[in-house]
Amino acid sequence: MYTIFAQPKYPMGAPQVRPIGYELFIKERRNGQWAQPLPFEGIGVMTLNHLLRQTITQMPAHIKILSFNLEQSQFIDPAFPAMIASVQASTDIELYTELTERLGAGITPGQLLNAAKRFATCGLQVCIDDVGTGQNSPALVMLLNDYISEYKFAFQNFRPMRSVNELSPQLKFWCDMAKKFHKVLAWEGVETSVELALLEAAYPGNLLQGYLFGKQHRIESVLYEPKKVSGE
Repeated sequence: MYTIFAQPKYPMGAPQVRPIGYELFIKERRNGQWAQPLPFEGIGVMTLNHLLRQTITQMPAHIKILSFNLEQSQFIDPAFPAMIASVQASTDIELYTELTERLGAGITPGQLLNAAKRFATCGLQVCIDDVGTGQNSPALVMLLNDYISEYKFAFQNFRPMRSVNELSPQLKFWCDMAKKFHKVLAWEGVETSVELALLEAAYPGNLLQGYLFGKQHRIESVLYEPKKVSGE
């Protein structure tokens, strides 16, 4: 059985009064607890379809953005953009697919490029998650750049750190990239008022996400238990 946990996103430069959107996290019921599915690549198109549609029905009117992760192996599967496009057609909420930084076995940059083109052809928004870490290097970002909408920088990938100022070169790089190429820029994993103050003073972006603003919480009414069919 699966459910959805959500973490709020807030617009940068505005009071953090109410979220503009959420990042969605699929959780699986295992040993009496909600945990990350194993493996995450095992989440099929039907499961994501049901969870997205259920979640959308629970969103208040002020929610404008929902994002969710796909691993590389899911991202290159044409069934996913086709399904997401169908869900997108049913809602005014903007759906963002976040391509994770984890390497998919045997997957080539060319396959990722072709997949990004498919998403763009379907009119879908793609975010490169955790830019600058794992497989989501600047080189891969530039390869996909014409077909993506958002960069997301994850503070948590650089902890522990003595001072947030250690990240200044990376923050400047992605801030400059977002300005140059007119991309949405999201700062994720923001945990302290010091980190927020630095971003506001020197590295403006579009979205804020992190424990400083809210942790993941379960959307209680969203549940799905897939039938045992091929691909699920």
